[in-house]
Amino acid sequence: MKLGLEGKKALITGGSSGMGEAATRLFIEEGVDVAINYSRNDERAKNLLSQLKGKKGKAILVKGDVGEYKEVERIVKEVMDKFGRIDILVHCAGIAQPKEDTPENWDRVMKVHLYSCYYLGKLVSPIMINQKSGKIIIISSIAAHTCGDNAYCVAMAGKICYAKGLAKKLAPYNINVNTISPGTIFTPMLDPFIPPEKRREFTEKNIPLYKNKEGYPEGMEIGKVILFLASDLANHITGEDIKVDGGQFIHY
Repeated sequence: MKLGLEGKKALITGGSSGMGEAATRLFIEEGVDVAINYSRNDERAKNLLSQLKGKKGKAILVKGDVGEYKEVERIVKEVMDKFGRIDILVHCAGIAQPKEDTPENWDRVMKVHLYSCYYLGKLVSPIMINQKSGKIIIISSIAAHTCGDNAYCVAMAGKICYAKGLAKKLAPYNINVNTISPGTIFTPMLDPFIPPEKRREFTEKNIPLYKNKEGYPEGMEIGKVILFLASDLANHITGEDIKVDGGQFIHY
């Protein structure tokens, strides 16, 4: 069975790095045209864009902060102006939990992770309803399934709750909404917490599927699941949260 993705149009937030970059690369190979949203690193985004030239799908860059409603309005408008439709929304953009527990830091984490889901859902849902089809994939975390009293854990849990409600609302319009809860995935966001020289040690200790496997999990492990959920293979899956963690959650 084919994936049914060729010719589709996708918006991937945080699409120039980590899990978002992995999804971007896989989508492009399948013939999906991808709007790569990013917020800060122009050099990295432009470097990725140059690497994707000549591939099966087309890529464009759309810079903007998904934690601000007006910015999301502009991002969605830019994508619609360029592509004319949005068949797939993948929300990967995020920031790490700040070290200092302050109201300002809570507000920022909530905006980037949780408010952004509402902003994107509010603006992209009408487009997909009009099309009578769509796939929405939101990246959460296994942190959503723990008892953390910090903004990051709370926002991750909120993403799953929001996605389930949105899935119920949009199901009659042939729109699937699902979340993925990754375990520890070594992306640039994680570098300050687990430096490269500590990755293998952490992996060996905490991720059962890597006990007898070389290396450590990177963004492509999540990218492949994003690709599956966006494809025709997942047409009967909605309102679900999928843990993708190499057994890390059951290890705890």
